[in-house]
Amino acid sequence: MAKVLVVEDVPDIRFLLVETLVDAGHEALESGDGVEGLASARQHRPDVILLDVMMPVMDGLQMLEALKADSSLASIPVIMVSAKGQEQDVKKALRLGATAFVVKPWAHNEVESQITRALAAR
Repeated sequence: MAKVLVVEDVPDIRFLLVETLVDAGHEALESGDGVEGLASARQHRPDVILLDVMMPVMDGLQMLEALKADSSLASIPVIMVSAKGQEQDVKKALRLGATAFVVKPWAHNEVESQITRALAAR
């Protein structure tokens, strides 16, 4: 399956996302903030990134901008996963280059479906 980087600062949510990915047969990598996530993306070149919006150090939108500005990382699909799902947040993330936006708490199989779509569109 796919190598997926989960960038989420809340350990319990990160754990749930990783478990969901592993159960679906994916390889899961973890980072607790945008700085770690960016370094991990550069090192591991994941197939897809699941990215929280609100995080310390570097938030998800800042990390998304940095990913899309780096030609070696720009083609990696980024799925935002956030409790902050107001219309302006979703539009901004999509405008910055996110592939999709999943609002926490997510529906059953929504994360897996978005990953499948992102990989198919690649």
